[in-house]
Amino acid sequence: MLKIWKRSLLILICLLATNFPNIVKADTVTSSDALVHFIDNKLTGKYGIYTNYLAKIGNDDTLATGHQYLSESSGYYLQYLAETKQNKKFRAFYALTKKTFYRQGVFLYRFDAKHPDKYQVNATVDDLRIISALVTYDKVNHTKKYQSEVKDLYKKLSIRVKQADLLTDMYSLDSKTHNQLVTLCYQDLSVLKKLDSRSYHKALRVVEEGKISREVPLYYQSYNLKDKKYAKDKLVTPQLLITFLHLAEVDKLPKDSLNWVKQKVDTQTLYNAYSVTGKAEDKSTSAANYAIAMMIGNVVHDDQLYDAAKKVLLSMQVTDKKSEIYGSFGDSKTKQVYSFNELNALVALNQ
Repeated sequence: MLKIWKRSLLILICLLATNFPNIVKADTVTSSDALVHFIDNKLTGKYGIYTNYLAKIGNDDTLATGHQYLSESSGYYLQYLAETKQNKKFRAFYALTKKTFYRQGVFLYRFDAKHPDKYQVNATVDDLRIISALVTYDKVNHTKKYQSEVKDLYKKLSIRVKQADLLTDMYSLDSKTHNQLVTLCYQDLSVLKKLDSRSYHKALRVVEEGKISREVPLYYQSYNLKDKKYAKDKLVTPQLLITFLHLAEVDKLPKDSLNWVKQKVDTQTLYNAYSVTGKAEDKSTSAANYAIAMMIGNVVHDDQLYDAAKKVLLSMQVTDKKSEIYGSFGDSKTKQVYSFNELNALVALNQ
């Protein structure tokens, strides 16, 4: 079960990034209103945000596809609702999110309405993203509405996934155990800094020591608690950029790493995967890559990075009003529209 979970999460991140082999200049700029309309009317179902606009894609059960749901998507959508102060909608969507995904102290990473008890595993980064959205709601509204809820959610999560003061990747409700991996992008440093100082400092050290080198200012994918080593696996760019973003949010992103992102954005070569030597392993790209780059630019107050990434992102948006996926960042030909791209773009365009 744990091997299937890890494989599915890594493959999922790769597949959710719809490929755009050749970036073109945007002739027009479509506001986020079209994206919001698409998500609310064509990507939202009874239990949350669909993984894909198309109802069924393939037969590989290790991948969440079609009209299944991910707590990842709910976390991003809650982040958007909190930051835009849509308070009533936030409260209702959080209640739905908890009802759909929350089991035994964690948010399940995946939910299938046809098989509601099938996926009994969480992904710690998704729990932390949801918790972060609750923190943001109280911050922007100057309230304490979710203060006790945040403490309770984090306490129950940490009991299940923490080892040696580090939050591991997942907890299985079936086996009542967590795994031995600490994926670097799962360490939401700003949340840990607010809620758990000891784990924050431990996580920060593991992330910072995961920097590959001065020549290659990127970060290894994960750290294994069992053998105390970093994985030398291919670097999946959305995960890499989320690690950058988490470091930036606590003012710890190195200048050379930031410059790497800026150079890739400026040359429109922010590809989907790299080797640990910094070589591009997959020269397709995705809307999510540039959306996360926008978020990094926003956090570090780099207008040049933000604007450059936004320009590329908007060039990927479907601007044909006759298209059934108008406003999305999907593939006009296949009609595949993945929530990971849409929701990262939604957050980035509304910060």
